Amino acid sequence: MSGLSLGLKHHDELLVRDLNLTLERGEIVGLVGESGSGKTMGSLALLGLLPPAVEVRAGEATLDGAPLLAGPGGAVHRRTGDITMIFQNARAALNPTLRIGFQIRRVLTAVRGMPRREAEAEALRLLGRVGIPGAARVAQAYPHQLSGGMCQRAVIAMALAFQPRVLIADEPTTGLDVTVQAQIFDLLRDLVAETGSSVLFITHDLAAVAEMCDRVSVLFAGQVMETAETVELFERPRHPYSEFLLASLAPEAPAPVEQGQTADAGVVAEEKGVDFSLPGCRFAHRCPHVFDACKEFPPMFPAGERHHYSCFLGREIPVVIAARS
Repeated sequence: MSGLSLGLKHHDELLVRDLNLTLERGEIVGLVGESGSGKTMGSLALLGLLPPAVEVRAGEATLDGAPLLAGPGGAVHRRTGDITMIFQNARAALNPTLRIGFQIRRVLTAVRGMPRREAEAEALRLLGRVGIPGAARVAQAYPHQLSGGMCQRAVIAMALAFQPRVLIADEPTTGLDVTVQAQIFDLLRDLVAETGSSVLFITHDLAAVAEMCDRVSVLFAGQVMETAETVELFERPRHPYSEFLLASLAPEAPAPVEQGQTADAGVVAEEKGVDFSLPGCRFAHRCPHVFDACKEFPPMFPAGERHHYSCFLGREIPVVIAARS
Protein backbone atom coordinates (compact mmCIF):
# COMPACT_ATOMS: atom_id res chain seq x y z
CA MET A 1 0.00 0.00 0.00
CA SER A 2 1.50 3.31 -1.05
CA GLY A 3 0.29 6.86 -0.37
CA LEU A 4 -3.27 5.89 0.54
CA SER A 5 -5.38 8.94 1.43
CA LEU A 6 -9.07 8.76 2.32
CA GLY A 7 -11.56 11.57 2.76
CA LEU A 8 -15.24 12.34 3.15
CA LYS A 9 -17.07 13.12 -0.06
CA HIS A 10 -17.69 16.84 -0.59
CA HIS A 11 -15.19 17.71 2.20
CA ASP A 12 -11.54 18.68 1.85
CA GLU A 13 -10.30 17.17 5.12
CA LEU A 14 -8.55 13.80 4.92
CA LEU A 15 -9.43 10.98 7.29
CA VAL A 16 -6.29 9.02 6.40
CA ARG A 17 -3.26 10.73 4.89
CA ASP A 18 -0.42 9.12 2.96
CA LEU A 19 -0.69 5.64 4.51
CA ASN A 20 2.18 3.35 3.46
CA LEU A 21 2.37 -0.31 4.45
CA THR A 22 4.37 -3.29 3.22
CA LEU A 23 3.73 -6.94 4.09
CA GLU A 24 6.22 -9.65 3.28
CA ARG A 25 5.11 -13.23 2.74
CA GLY A 26 4.64 -15.06 6.06
CA GLU A 27 4.93 -11.85 8.07
CA ILE A 28 2.61 -10.43 10.74
CA VAL A 29 2.54 -6.63 10.65
CA GLY A 30 0.76 -4.66 13.35
CA LEU A 31 -1.22 -1.49 12.73
CA VAL A 32 -1.68 0.12 16.13
CA GLY A 33 -3.39 3.31 17.24
CA GLU A 34 -6.26 4.81 19.17
CA SER A 35 -9.90 4.23 18.27
CA GLY A 36 -10.78 6.42 15.32
CA SER A 37 -7.20 6.70 14.06
CA GLY A 38 -8.08 5.16 10.69
CA LYS A 39 -6.78 1.61 11.18
CA THR A 40 -9.91 -0.18 10.02
CA MET A 41 -10.79 2.40 7.36
CA GLY A 42 -7.49 1.86 5.58
CA SER A 43 -8.01 -1.90 5.46
CA LEU A 44 -11.60 -1.56 4.23
CA ALA A 45 -10.28 0.41 1.25
CA LEU A 46 -8.27 -2.65 0.17
CA LEU A 47 -11.45 -4.73 0.19
CA GLY A 48 -13.64 -2.18 -1.57
CA LEU A 49 -15.84 -1.96 1.53
CA LEU A 50 -15.54 1.72 2.40
CA PRO A 51 -18.71 3.41 3.70
CA PRO A 52 -20.62 5.31 0.98
CA ALA A 53 -19.54 8.69 2.40
CA VAL A 54 -15.80 7.85 2.28
CA GLU A 55 -13.71 7.88 -0.88
CA VAL A 56 -10.13 7.16 -1.93
CA ARG A 57 -8.38 10.43 -2.76
CA ALA A 58 -4.98 9.03 -3.67
CA GLY A 59 -2.77 5.99 -3.38
CA GLU A 60 -2.42 2.50 -4.73
CA ALA A 61 -1.83 -1.05 -3.55
CA THR A 62 -0.32 -4.07 -5.24
CA LEU A 63 -0.17 -7.75 -4.37
CA ASP A 64 2.72 -9.76 -5.80
CA GLY A 65 3.12 -7.05 -8.43
CA ALA A 66 -0.51 -7.11 -9.56
CA PRO A 67 -2.68 -4.02 -8.94
CA LEU A 68 -5.06 -4.36 -6.01
CA LEU A 69 -6.21 -0.78 -5.47
CA ALA A 70 -5.86 2.20 -7.79
CA GLY A 71 -6.87 5.70 -6.68
CA PRO A 72 -8.29 8.26 -6.87
CA GLY A 73 -11.71 6.66 -6.94
CA GLY A 74 -10.36 3.53 -5.31
CA ALA A 75 -11.07 0.95 -8.03
CA VAL A 76 -10.40 -2.44 -6.42
CA HIS A 77 -9.01 -5.27 -8.53
CA ARG A 78 -9.29 -8.01 -5.95
CA ARG A 79 -9.19 -11.60 -7.13
CA THR A 80 -10.42 -14.69 -5.33
CA GLY A 81 -7.84 -15.72 -2.75
CA ASP A 82 -6.05 -12.39 -2.72
CA ILE A 83 -7.18 -10.90 0.56
CA THR A 84 -9.85 -11.39 3.20
CA MET A 85 -10.69 -10.03 6.63
CA ILE A 86 -11.55 -11.22 10.13
CA PHE A 87 -13.89 -8.58 11.47
CA GLN A 88 -13.86 -7.24 15.01
CA ASN A 89 -17.32 -8.46 16.02
CA ALA A 90 -17.32 -12.08 14.92
CA ARG A 91 -20.93 -12.77 15.90
CA ALA A 92 -22.14 -9.79 13.86
CA ALA A 93 -20.02 -10.92 10.90
CA LEU A 94 -21.93 -14.21 10.75
CA ASN A 95 -25.42 -14.51 9.26
CA PRO A 96 -27.70 -15.19 12.26
CA THR A 97 -30.23 -17.11 10.13
CA LEU A 98 -27.79 -19.64 8.66
CA ARG A 99 -25.99 -22.57 10.25
CA ILE A 100 -22.24 -22.27 10.70
CA GLY A 101 -21.41 -25.19 8.43
CA PHE A 102 -23.56 -23.83 5.62
CA GLN A 103 -21.88 -20.43 5.77
CA ILE A 104 -18.44 -21.98 5.39
CA ARG A 105 -19.66 -24.41 2.73
CA ARG A 106 -21.14 -21.56 0.71
CA VAL A 107 -17.69 -19.94 0.49
CA LEU A 108 -16.16 -23.19 -0.71
CA THR A 109 -18.81 -23.79 -3.39
CA ALA A 110 -19.18 -20.19 -4.60
CA VAL A 111 -15.54 -19.12 -4.47
CA ARG A 112 -13.56 -22.31 -4.97
CA GLY A 113 -16.15 -24.23 -7.03
CA MET A 114 -16.20 -27.31 -4.81
CA PRO A 115 -19.00 -29.87 -5.19
CA ARG A 116 -21.41 -29.86 -2.24
CA ARG A 117 -20.26 -33.09 -0.59
CA GLU A 118 -16.61 -32.16 -0.89
CA ALA A 119 -17.38 -28.71 0.52
CA GLU A 120 -19.21 -30.23 3.50
CA ALA A 121 -16.19 -32.36 4.36
CA GLU A 122 -13.81 -29.42 3.90
CA ALA A 123 -15.96 -27.21 6.13
CA LEU A 124 -15.72 -29.78 8.93
CA ARG A 125 -11.96 -30.04 8.41
CA LEU A 126 -11.58 -26.26 8.65
CA LEU A 127 -13.65 -26.11 11.85
CA GLY A 128 -11.43 -28.77 13.35
CA ARG A 129 -8.32 -26.95 12.11
CA VAL A 130 -9.23 -23.80 14.05
CA GLY A 131 -9.54 -25.80 17.26
CA ILE A 132 -13.31 -26.29 17.49
CA PRO A 133 -14.14 -29.56 19.26
CA GLY A 134 -17.13 -31.45 17.94
CA ALA A 135 -16.95 -29.85 14.51
CA ALA A 136 -19.98 -31.76 13.18
CA ARG A 137 -22.14 -30.48 16.04
CA VAL A 138 -20.93 -26.90 15.70
CA ALA A 139 -21.54 -27.00 11.93
CA GLN A 140 -25.24 -27.50 12.67
CA ALA A 141 -25.41 -24.64 15.17
CA TYR A 142 -26.50 -21.05 14.62
CA PRO A 143 -24.21 -18.15 15.67
CA HIS A 144 -26.34 -17.28 18.72
CA GLN A 145 -25.78 -20.80 20.05
CA LEU A 146 -22.00 -20.35 20.20
CA SER A 147 -19.72 -18.43 22.56
CA GLY A 148 -17.79 -15.40 21.37
CA GLY A 149 -14.60 -17.42 21.10
CA MET A 150 -16.31 -20.13 19.06
CA CYS A 151 -17.79 -17.52 16.71
CA GLN A 152 -14.33 -16.01 16.24
CA ARG A 153 -12.90 -19.42 15.35
CA ALA A 154 -15.75 -19.99 12.89
CA VAL A 155 -15.01 -16.65 11.21
CA ILE A 156 -11.33 -17.59 10.96
CA ALA A 157 -12.34 -20.93 9.39
CA MET A 158 -14.46 -19.04 6.86
CA ALA A 159 -11.54 -16.74 6.07
CA LEU A 160 -9.27 -19.73 5.54
CA ALA A 161 -11.78 -21.18 3.10
CA PHE A 162 -10.76 -18.39 0.72
CA GLN A 163 -7.10 -19.52 0.96
CA PRO A 164 -6.03 -15.86 1.14
CA ARG A 165 -2.52 -14.60 0.55
CA VAL A 166 -3.24 -11.66 2.88
CA LEU A 167 -5.38 -11.92 5.99
CA ILE A 168 -6.54 -8.77 7.77
CA ALA A 169 -7.31 -9.40 11.45
CA ASP A 170 -9.23 -6.42 12.85
CA GLU A 171 -9.11 -6.56 16.67
CA PRO A 172 -9.64 -10.34 16.47
CA THR A 173 -9.82 -10.86 20.25
CA THR A 174 -12.10 -7.98 21.28
CA GLY A 175 -14.46 -9.06 24.06
CA LEU A 176 -12.75 -12.41 24.61
CA ASP A 177 -11.23 -13.50 27.90
CA VAL A 178 -7.47 -13.75 28.28
CA THR A 179 -7.32 -17.52 27.83
CA VAL A 180 -9.29 -17.44 24.58
CA GLN A 181 -7.20 -14.49 23.35
CA ALA A 182 -4.05 -16.53 23.79
CA GLN A 183 -5.61 -19.43 21.87
CA ILE A 184 -6.58 -17.15 18.97
CA PHE A 185 -3.06 -15.70 18.89
CA ASP A 186 -1.55 -19.21 18.78
CA LEU A 187 -3.97 -20.16 16.02
CA LEU A 188 -3.04 -17.18 13.85
CA ARG A 189 0.69 -17.84 14.29
CA ASP A 190 0.25 -21.50 13.37
CA LEU A 191 -1.77 -20.62 10.27
CA VAL A 192 0.89 -18.17 9.08
CA ALA A 193 3.59 -20.80 9.58
CA GLU A 194 1.60 -23.43 7.68
CA THR A 195 0.18 -21.38 4.80
CA GLY A 196 2.75 -18.60 4.38
CA SER A 197 -0.03 -16.01 4.34
CA SER A 198 0.70 -12.46 5.46
CA VAL A 199 -1.33 -10.94 8.29
CA LEU A 200 -2.20 -7.30 8.90
CA PHE A 201 -2.94 -7.28 12.62
CA ILE A 202 -5.06 -4.25 13.58
CA THR A 203 -5.19 -3.44 17.28
CA HIS A 204 -4.90 -0.78 19.96
CA ASP A 205 -3.28 -3.28 22.35
CA LEU A 206 0.50 -2.87 22.52
CA ALA A 207 0.86 -6.05 24.54
CA ALA A 208 -0.74 -7.98 21.67
CA VAL A 209 1.63 -6.27 19.23
CA ALA A 210 4.64 -7.31 21.30
CA GLU A 211 3.43 -10.92 21.32
CA MET A 212 2.24 -11.24 17.72
CA CYS A 213 3.95 -8.89 15.29
CA ASP A 214 7.22 -8.91 13.38
CA ARG A 215 6.86 -5.24 12.46
CA VAL A 216 4.51 -2.47 13.54
CA SER A 217 3.20 0.84 12.19
CA VAL A 218 1.88 3.43 14.65
CA LEU A 219 -1.10 5.46 13.45
CA PHE A 220 -2.53 8.66 14.93
CA ALA A 221 -5.44 10.66 13.44
CA GLY A 222 -4.92 9.04 10.04
CA GLN A 223 -1.16 9.71 9.92
CA VAL A 224 1.56 7.07 10.24
CA MET A 225 3.84 8.31 13.01
CA GLU A 226 6.42 5.54 13.06
CA THR A 227 7.13 2.15 11.52
CA ALA A 228 9.77 -0.31 12.68
CA GLU A 229 10.48 -3.87 13.66
CA THR A 230 8.59 -4.56 16.87
CA VAL A 231 11.63 -4.99 19.09
CA GLU A 232 13.21 -1.85 17.66
CA LEU A 233 10.08 0.23 18.29
CA PHE A 234 9.71 -0.93 21.88
CA GLU A 235 13.38 -0.38 22.69
CA ARG A 236 14.09 2.80 20.67
CA PRO A 237 10.95 4.75 19.76
CA ARG A 238 11.69 7.94 17.84
CA HIS A 239 8.32 9.66 17.60
CA PRO A 240 6.88 11.45 20.68
CA TYR A 241 3.52 9.74 20.14
CA SER A 242 5.17 6.31 20.15
CA GLU A 243 6.88 7.27 23.40
CA PHE A 244 3.55 8.16 24.98
CA LEU A 245 1.96 4.91 23.84
CA LEU A 246 4.79 2.86 25.32
CA ALA A 247 4.73 4.95 28.52
CA SER A 248 1.08 3.98 28.93
CA LEU A 249 2.22 0.38 29.50
CA ALA A 250 4.22 1.41 32.59
CA PRO A 251 2.57 1.09 36.03
CA GLU A 252 3.22 4.79 36.60
CA ALA A 253 3.05 7.05 33.55
CA PRO A 254 5.47 9.99 33.36
CA ALA A 255 4.26 13.45 34.36
CA PRO A 256 3.53 14.75 30.82
CA VAL A 257 0.94 11.98 30.37
CA GLU A 258 -0.49 11.94 33.90
CA GLN A 259 -0.89 15.68 34.29
CA GLY A 260 -2.07 16.43 30.77
CA GLN A 261 1.04 18.44 29.94
CA THR A 262 0.71 17.40 26.29
CA ALA A 263 -2.26 19.76 25.99
CA ASP A 264 0.00 22.71 26.91
CA ALA A 265 1.64 22.52 23.48
CA GLY A 266 -1.57 23.59 21.76
CA VAL A 267 -2.19 26.38 24.28
CA VAL A 268 1.29 27.84 23.90
CA ALA A 269 1.11 27.52 20.11
CA GLU A 270 -2.14 29.49 20.11
CA GLU A 271 -0.58 32.20 22.28
CA LYS A 272 2.30 32.47 19.82
CA GLY A 273 -0.14 32.83 16.94
CA VAL A 274 0.98 29.59 15.31
CA ASP A 275 -1.68 27.42 13.67
CA PHE A 276 -0.91 23.71 13.98
CA SER A 277 -4.05 22.47 12.28
CA LEU A 278 -3.94 20.66 8.95
CA PRO A 279 -1.92 20.36 6.77
CA GLY A 280 0.76 20.08 9.45
CA CYS A 281 1.61 17.18 11.72
CA ARG A 282 -1.57 15.78 13.24
CA PHE A 283 0.09 15.21 16.60
CA ALA A 284 1.31 18.81 16.91
CA HIS A 285 -1.55 19.96 19.14
CA ARG A 286 -0.61 17.33 21.74
CA CYS A 287 3.15 17.16 21.33
CA PRO A 288 5.36 18.65 24.09
CA HIS A 289 8.16 19.20 21.56
CA VAL A 290 6.12 21.18 19.05
CA PHE A 291 8.00 23.87 17.10
CA ASP A 292 7.57 25.98 14.00
CA ALA A 293 8.44 23.28 11.45
CA CYS A 294 5.44 21.22 12.63
CA LYS A 295 3.18 23.48 10.58
CA GLU A 296 4.25 21.37 7.59
CA PHE A 297 3.35 17.73 7.05
CA PRO A 298 6.46 15.71 8.02
CA PRO A 299 7.75 13.02 5.65
CA MET A 300 9.05 9.68 6.87
CA PHE A 301 12.66 10.03 8.00
CA PRO A 302 14.96 6.98 8.30
CA ALA A 303 16.14 5.90 11.74
CA GLY A 304 17.51 2.56 10.58
CA GLU A 305 17.23 0.03 7.78
CA ARG A 306 13.56 -0.77 8.55
CA HIS A 307 12.81 2.04 10.98
CA HIS A 308 11.16 5.31 9.87
CA TYR A 309 9.36 8.06 11.72
CA SER A 310 7.29 11.10 10.72
CA CYS A 311 8.72 13.91 12.83
CA PHE A 312 10.95 16.96 12.26
CA LEU A 313 12.38 16.72 15.78
CA GLY A 314 16.11 16.16 15.55
CA ARG A 315 16.14 16.96 11.83
CA GLU A 316 16.85 20.66 12.32
CA ILE A 317 17.57 22.99 15.22
CA PRO A 318 14.11 23.59 16.70
CA VAL A 319 12.88 26.84 18.10
CA VAL A 320 11.00 25.09 20.87
CA ILE A 321 7.60 26.51 21.71
CA ALA A 322 6.77 23.96 24.36
CA ALA A 323 9.19 21.48 25.87
CA ARG A 324 8.81 18.59 28.23
CA SER A 325 9.82 19.53 31.77
